[in-house]
Amino acid sequence: MSVATAEPTIRAVAAASSHAASELRALGRGGRARALRAVAAALRGDHDLVAIASAETHLDEVRLRGEIERTASQAELFADVIVEGSYLDAAVDHASANGPELRRLRVPVGPVVVFAAGNFPFAFGVFGGDTVSALAAGCPVIVKAHPDLPMTSMATFGLVRETLAGHAIPPDALQIVTEADAGRALVEAPSVAAVGFTGSAAGGRALFDFAAARPVPIPVFAEMSSTNPTIIAPEAARTDVAGLAQQLVSAVTSSAGQLCTKPGLIFLPRDASALIEAISELLAVAEPRRLLSSNITERYLHRLAELRAGGAEERTPGSVSPSGVAPTLVAVPIEQLSGTLTEETFGPATVLVTYAAFDDLAGALSSLGGQLTTTVHAVDGDFEMIEGLVDVAAATSGRVVVNGVPTGVRVAWSTTHGGPYPASTSPSSTSVGASAIDRWTRPVTWQSTPDRFLPDELREDPREPVPTRVDGVLLVGASSARESS
Repeated sequence: MSVATAEPTIRAVAAASSHAASELRALGRGGRARALRAVAAALRGDHDLVAIASAETHLDEVRLRGEIERTASQAELFADVIVEGSYLDAAVDHASANGPELRRLRVPVGPVVVFAAGNFPFAFGVFGGDTVSALAAGCPVIVKAHPDLPMTSMATFGLVRETLAGHAIPPDALQIVTEADAGRALVEAPSVAAVGFTGSAAGGRALFDFAAARPVPIPVFAEMSSTNPTIIAPEAARTDVAGLAQQLVSAVTSSAGQLCTKPGLIFLPRDASALIEAISELLAVAEPRRLLSSNITERYLHRLAELRAGGAEERTPGSVSPSGVAPTLVAVPIEQLSGTLTEETFGPATVLVTYAAFDDLAGALSSLGGQLTTTVHAVDGDFEMIEGLVDVAAATSGRVVVNGVPTGVRVAWSTTHGGPYPASTSPSSTSVGASAIDRWTRPVTWQSTPDRFLPDELREDPREPVPTRVDGVLLVGASSARESS
């Protein structure tokens, strides 16, 4: 469904989404779970999406097939999440001398607008993590398609919507808007209850401000900018130099550096000449890759000019040719790390930050602001030294990685993909993993309410029981979950 950008039309789309909410919720968690699993199967069985996306993004088909599998598995995870039910945070406090009976459950917030990303056409696209988690929660979704992916967006939308319709999901529970300038009108539509966004800090902040300025403000869950600092401790810098260099370079160049978790700042000892040289040599021979679009290429080249103007020493000069963009490596002493050098570069470039004193790293990390990830590489001889630094990383990041790379976000129950601003606008949430569903629910408490008026999960004999905290005790089984002790 493509719509015009006129505000009344956008409002009509949002109103239709709102009307679908009660029908979507009435399906129950089991019905929504079956629909999500059906979409997962349909994605795996489709033979056209990968070729369409490859033509629009220049991403290779192997990478895209892996992303299709990740997207399907993500849908299955959220099916498991809603069947298991602990996301509802059900609680019952029976009437006592302390007060009346209270029963609490999280409920869907209502229609959600999702801004699809361009660097992950499936996993963060039309049926990406924001969309599938919102539908799982029982919230209708209006997708704002990415302007660089018109064919991929519509092909995905058609497949998903047809599959959902075959499982009693109302048509208006998933709608799409393709016009590039419709974003503000969507956020300001009165029926919209929340927004999900993956993209630049400027774009996410603009949507956040639009939402805050509404007569009734709504939350914007924006995953935005991160340099993902990576710290190499002194002993680690001298251990398995070749292996560590390969690991770092692979993370920098994966998907042509167009990952929000790419290591953009690599801190390493100033005297780690062997590691610095190994990284430089590997980047120098890395094959040029085409970026997602001409606009992104233009912005990337502008960003490289900013890095050079910021005083960084160019160790591996990137080149631009018809075959693509070659990686760029620049270096700067930690004492000169400031301003533009601390900002994200979307593309195959990274900044080596050399330090003489390990104690300087904690202050440097804190000054960078919120991050999606912080990584520390260390061996036994470094462990005592890095203990405080790991604590700083946890205070400033959504995910702390030790002896690994931040790229390749696992979709699981324990995943956090978010962080303090400017990594995201909501550091208490995640856009990946089981807990991503929490963004689209809110708690409601029923006081002294007869059973017939309660949601099924809170009734004395629920059809679909969930883990429930009864009078302070968490009960996971279905039996006697509502009885007072």
